[in-house]
This record gives sequence, structure tokens and C-alpha cells, in this order.
Amino acid sequence: MPDIKSAQNIESDSFDREQFAELRSESEELRKLMESGSNLLPNFDALTLDLFSSFYKHNVLFLPEDKTKKGSALARKLLDKVFHDPHYEKLREETVLEGFKSALATIDMGNQILSWIRSDEGPGERSLLKEWEVSQTEETVHELQEEMETWNEVSQESPELDEALEKAKEEKESELSEQEDNLERLIQEQDEIHEEIDSDMDKMIKTSLKQTDQNIEDAEDELSAWDSSMGNPDGEKGVGKKLDLASKLYKNDKLRKLSRLVGSLKDEMLSTKRKVWSKRGSEVFDVSIGDDIGRVIPAELVSLRHRLLKHDFKKRFVEGRLFQYYLKEERGRGPMVICLDGSSSMAGNKELWSKGVCLTLLEIAKRERRKFNVVVFSSGDAPLKVFESIGREGLSGWGMKESEILELAEYFPGGGTNFEEPLNKAVSLLESSKFTGGDIVFITDGQSNVGDVWLKSFKKTKDKLKFKVYSILIDLSERESWGTLSTFSDKVTSVSKLTSKEAKGLFLDL
Repeated sequence: MPDIKSAQNIESDSFDREQFAELRSESEELRKLMESGSNLLPNFDALTLDLFSSFYKHNVLFLPEDKTKKGSALARKLLDKVFHDPHYEKLREETVLEGFKSALATIDMGNQILSWIRSDEGPGERSLLKEWEVSQTEETVHELQEEMETWNEVSQESPELDEALEKAKEEKESELSEQEDNLERLIQEQDEIHEEIDSDMDKMIKTSLKQTDQNIEDAEDELSAWDSSMGNPDGEKGVGKKLDLASKLYKNDKLRKLSRLVGSLKDEMLSTKRKVWSKRGSEVFDVSIGDDIGRVIPAELVSLRHRLLKHDFKKRFVEGRLFQYYLKEERGRGPMVICLDGSSSMAGNKELWSKGVCLTLLEIAKRERRKFNVVVFSSGDAPLKVFESIGREGLSGWGMKESEILELAEYFPGGGTNFEEPLNKAVSLLESSKFTGGDIVFITDGQSNVGDVWLKSFKKTKDKLKFKVYSILIDLSERESWGTLSTFSDKVTSVSKLTSKEAKGLFLDL
């Protein structure tokens, strides 16, 4: 049998390949990189695995050149330059045996290589066509070698072939010889092109490694800031999810700015609310069912000492059917509904401030075990979009999934402004709760009106459901007006006061 040559240039074992395959299945960004690269360069998926191995493995060993495919020759040149660059050793201090950092470096380097390939400074169309010619001819030669192997086996078993079979064998030998000569010529032309672009490759690799080193450091800072601001809503993330989140934060300046803003607003809010929370007593009101271990009644805990009852305890814990204390504080606090203006006039810094306030209020609701909804509104063709928290009312905390937070952070419908429609939706959400005394927080730049008939009906419903309306004016210019907000709100404040003493009132009321 002819030798089976590897598309990879760096040794990897089954563990490395399995770990990389798992990362690929988990990370959308890694899949996108490999799909994009495979359309430009043959064996790009093998190059991506090689990059990962070069960052992750403790001992990096190149496969012998005669054991690798010539269709991966450009990849080998790139990897060799990576391996001998001084920035590579510095980068490996962070990535060796670190799956997340190695994968992040792989995606970053892979994308920079793709950008170079597509650029005017890259190898160019002629060079890329030559890589594909070499790869395809190499595959043809391998297939013909396998066919000749079969012909030779037939000849050994039947030394005297009839004239037709002998002729077919000779034709296959001639075709193989022709293709081998063709491959040798193509490889020589490929080597000449590689020599021409050698200095360009060298510059690209040096720049890319230096940039990747900085990007990994920045990504860790941004992920840490995001988790701190958003409270790491989904718990410990897998490597794939961390990669995709890091990529989103890297590409989206709005998300990064929002993360920092929410962090500073949460500090302000927590300094205001902490004393209130510490003084607020929680009185046992009743016994209910749930899965909060901290509130399970003593009679339930006794089951853990019994060999058979212990299994029943575990089953009822998973099903959320353990008897637990029900605190009086948990009764009477209805949902918090945020109406968030997504009209065109809110674009830019206004959008950042409005969503920063919104996500800060989410933290209050989560800590106070309150249901939380966000109604993003504008007018015209854009319908209301409602984001909902998950949890069980009055029993355990509410929160939003990270995917929902990201969608909320990026969603911006634009268009005009209509106040009545989102307020009607907020009322319907409050009506669906078993608790009264909810809150509507209306965040806008104030550019709309409400009708007299609607206002009269709204106030009547407000008295019936016993909810309050707090409005926050995003006053980043001198054109915003308090007028309409004051007609249906119990209290109106503005972002210009959110870091002053007046803002503390809003956080305390909620």
C-alpha cells in the first residue's frame, strides 16, 4: 500500500484531536473559522488543529516533511515561522495546557491568517490556485497508486493476464507516471511561489503573534468585566461558550461599553441598597414546597440519615417538592417590568445608558426574588419585543439567561416612539402575576405623547393593581422633556442624576 501522508504538520494524539473536536462542536466561532478557511486554502482544518496543538501541547513536534501532504506545504511554512518567532514562546507561557487560551489563540491567529490571505499583501490568486492544484493532483496520484497496488496483486495471483487486462494495466501505469511528473512540476512551482512570498509571511506572522498575545489579555479582562457586571447568569461556562462570548465582546464595541457601564451603575446601586437589605428581616410566614436547601424544614433533613428515605429526598429535591420555609418578605412584591425605548432617537450613548440602567435594575429584581420583564418598544412596523426572566415566583430567585442578556444588549429596532402600547403590555404582565404591588420602570428620552382617554383608563388600572411607575429620562442633550412622563409616573428622574444623591431614591424605592 502507498504511504498515507498526513494533512497535519504537527504531531497530535487521540486526546488532542478529541479535545479539539469537542471545542469545534461547542464553539460557533471555531466552526466559522474552519468553514471560511476551508474555502480558501486546502487542508485548512488541519492547519487549525496544528495551531491549537502548537499552543496547547507541552512538547510540540513537527512531523517529518516526507510524511506530510504537499497540499499542506504553505501551512507548514506558516507554522514554522510561528514556531521560530520570539513572541511565540512568550505566548505559550499563557497557553500551554490551557484549553481556553489555546483555543482563543487559535481562533485569533486563524482569523489573522485568513485576513492576510484575502489581502493585497497575501499570497494572491495565483498562489492559492497552485495550492489547490497541488492538493488535487496529490490526491489523484494517491488514488492511482492504490489502483496500481491492486493491479500488482492481481498480476501475482494470475501471472498470465489476457491481452485486454495487460493493456489496461499499462495504461494505468502510464497515467500514474504522467500524474507523478505533473505533481513534481507543480511542487517545484509551489516552492518558487513560497520563496517569493516568504518575507510577507514573516512580517504577517510576527505582527499576528504580537496582536494575538495582546488580544488574549484583553479578552480575559473583558470576560471578567462581563461576568462581574452581569453576574455570570448561566454559572460556570464551558470553553466553547467562553470562546463565543469573548469573540462577541471583541467584535462588538457596544457590548464592551455596556459591560463597563453596568459595572459602575451596579456599584452605585449596591452601595445604596446594601444597608436596606441587611436591615430587612425575613419572617417565616408559611411552609411551601421547593428546592432551596437553605430553607428546607428540619423534618426533611432527618431523611438524609435514613438509608431508604435518603433516595426519596434526592428525588423530591430534583423535582422541587421538598417542604421548606416560606418567608413573609417574599409575599407582596409583584414583578418589575422595564419599558425600554428602542426608537431611533435613542441611538448611540442614549441606548447604552438606557440598557445599562435596565440591566442594573435586573440585579435588584434578582436579589429580591422578583419576576422581571423587559419590553423593548418603538412604533410603526417594529412590534414589541419582550424579554422574560426565568424562575419561580416567590420561591427562588429570578434571572435571565446569558443568551437573552446578549440579545437584549444587541437588539435595537429603531423607528418612532409610542408610549401607550408598551405601558399596556406592562400592565398585562403585571395582571398575570399572583402578587400585586409591582413596579413599571419606563426608560426613554421622553419624545412622545399619550391620549387623555388612555391616561384615565391607565390610572384606574394602576389604582386597582396597586403598582407604581418610575420613569427615567435619558437626558444626554438639552432637548428631552419631562412633560409626558410626569402625567403617568409616580416619580421621574434622569440619568444625569443617577450618580447623585437623588438617584438613591430610585434604587431604594425599587
